Amino acid sequence: DATWIQVLKELGRRAQTKSKAWLITGGRPKTPVTILEYCASDHKSFLIDKLADFQGVLHGDADPCYQKFHLHDMTMSYCNAHSRRHYKAIADSAKHKDGIATHMLREYKKLYDIEEWIRDLNPEKKQQIRQEKAKPILEAMHQYLTDNYDDVPPKSKLRQAMDYTLRYWPGLIQYLNDGRLHIDNNHTERQIRQFVMARNNFLFADTVAGVKALCLHFSLIQTAIQNALEPYEYYLHLFKHLPLCKAVEDYDRLLPWNVKLTKQAA
Repeated sequence: DATWIQVLKELGRRAQTKSKAWLITGGRPKTPVTILEYCASDHKSFLIDKLADFQGVLHGDADPCYQKFHLHDMTMSYCNAHSRRHYKAIADSAKHKDGIATHMLREYKKLYDIEEWIRDLNPEKKQQIRQEKAKPILEAMHQYLTDNYDDVPPKSKLRQAMDYTLRYWPGLIQYLNDGRLHIDNNHTERQIRQFVMARNNFLFADTVAGVKALCLHFSLIQTAIQNALEPYEYYLHLFKHLPLCKAVEDYDRLLPWNVKLTKQAA
């Protein structure tokens, strides 16, 4: 996922120009990682560079950047929360509460109820239950949208919502095939929201070096939290041991999953 960031002093760009900070979260189950990196403008090349060797499923929204390139052995898993939001806005403003948008919200609630039920199960069991319980609901949703598609005015917001869901349908149902996947991209959005809340206070970065340092600190803090470390205590540990590092192995021992502190996050 990405959010905007403004850098005042950047060669060849006006101070008012907005750039993006890209957040990538992943890693192995026991060593989760979050990385935030600055990208001024060429987001397509940035993503291709970052994902060049990636194999597997990539969670994301329907950002146009994902549509402009295709990488070998990479599959997109799109965010159902984004699809649901379109129907939520329509249902909230509709005079009649028994239309297509309301129906879609009811079906999405069934899907999210299943996700809440299986939250703490292992990936294999999650996949099994999704195939048994969620897949029939999704198949019925797709049929319902297809059957009602031609009855909705082409330029209406409801038609746009239906177009969005049908266009990205293969990616929206990708989570059925792997219990490690999520129904949406909210796990990434929750992390990027922390950056947005901080940005509401600092507003902008002065230089490119500043925004890169900002991204580095955010990456360290969020990765520490993901690995059950209290960020302040982790930083004290880093400041104490970094001056003593002489080899790659010394730095490796300072990665969050290799550090044990007395104070840990709840």
